[in-house]
Amino acid sequence: MKSKTAFNQVDEYLEKLPHEKQVLAQAVRRIIHNTVAHLEECVRWDIPCYFFYGPVCYFASSRSGIHFGFFRGKELADPARRLVSRNGQMPHIKVRSLEDIDELYFADLIRDAVSLNQN
Repeated sequence: MKSKTAFNQVDEYLEKLPHEKQVLAQAVRRIIHNTVAHLEECVRWDIPCYFFYGPVCYFASSRSGIHFGFFRGKELADPARRLVSRNGQMPHIKVRSLEDIDELYFADLIRDAVSLNQN
C-alpha cells in the first residue's frame, strides 16, 4: 500500500535530480506504477524502491543517467541481455535517454520480479 509519506519522499528525491534525469526517472516510475499498481513505493537506502512481499525494483541516479534495477535481477529471464552488474552491484539497466526505455520489456521484468517474490 502506498503511503502519502513514501510518495512525498520519492517526489523529493526526484526534485533534487537534474532535469534530464528527472525526465528519465519519471518515465520509469510511470511504467512501474502502470505495470503493478499495488507496489509499495518508498525511499530506502537513499533511493526510490518498490516492494511487494519484499524488495522488487528501484531506480537511482548514475553518472550518465539513471539505473533501473532489480533486487533479484540475477533470477530474472533477460532475453535482451539488458541487465548489467559489476563490482557487486544489483543487476540494472542503464537508462541514459528516453530511447533506452522499452516500456513493454521493462513491464515484463517488473511482473517477473513481482512473481519471484510471490513464490
